[in-house]
Amino acid sequence: MEASRGLLLIADPSLAPTVLEQVAPTLARGGVSLYSSLEDTGAARASVRRLVLFDGKLTPAHAELLKRDPPALLLSTRQPESGPSEWEALLLGAALNGGPLTPQGLSVARQRIQRLKDVQHAADAASMIVLEAGGTKTAAQLAADVMHELAVNALLDAPVDAKGEPKYAHRRTEVQDVDAEDACELGLAVDGARVYLEAVDKFGRLTTGPFVRALESYGGRVQVNASGGGAGLGLRRMIEHSDAIAVRVNRGRETRVLCAVDLGDARRRAALPKSLLFCTE
Repeated sequence: MEASRGLLLIADPSLAPTVLEQVAPTLARGGVSLYSSLEDTGAARASVRRLVLFDGKLTPAHAELLKRDPPALLLSTRQPESGPSEWEALLLGAALNGGPLTPQGLSVARQRIQRLKDVQHAADAASMIVLEAGGTKTAAQLAADVMHELAVNALLDAPVDAKGEPKYAHRRTEVQDVDAEDACELGLAVDGARVYLEAVDKFGRLTTGPFVRALESYGGRVQVNASGGGAGLGLRRMIEHSDAIAVRVNRGRETRVLCAVDLGDARRRAALPKSLLFCTE
């Protein structure tokens, strides 16, 4: 791979040596390479992408890692003695290398929307596809919730006018549809284990800020702050519901956000391992 795509691995010291032995081969199958040291990067220390391998239990401390430029990529291990999963390695490779974030080889239903009522239709479709794939009612509800949040954020929070001012975020409750040029695209796919929900806008404005704020309060009581519109409580809930979230921002051109939601009936999902992969170009 191109040197600019290499990652410097930062592993949590609590991880077993057997876990670390599996990282490079698994990531290679996902199309991702690692540097062996900072000296090999050929770049300034501050500009190197860092891949943080941890047990997947998000805490407020991880918010600081997202404040870096570029933000650290938070990759989970799923079991005490195993490295990252191959499906997440593939997701990381997709986030770094461009194109859709939904896994290759799956049938993806895509929809362009510009009306707010289509958001609910997309959420209902997410619920239905989970049930048709043998997922639980809990998973179906979580998938619908995540799709709704993805769609609303892409449709109402992303668009800006020629001056860079938000067009709809400050009046969410008033908007029924957006201008044709502000429409977003939704993607939906499912495999035997999880459903993949993707939203794409053409503005490329998303920053790590909302994720930082969500993580700073993670595990604590939710505080609702609706001032100024935009993602807040919904983003926190989206992280809690998902096994993994991947974001790729091509500044000023496009933002893609994908959430993977497990089809099972696991309780306390907020406490389960999850990855958060935020890539900027």
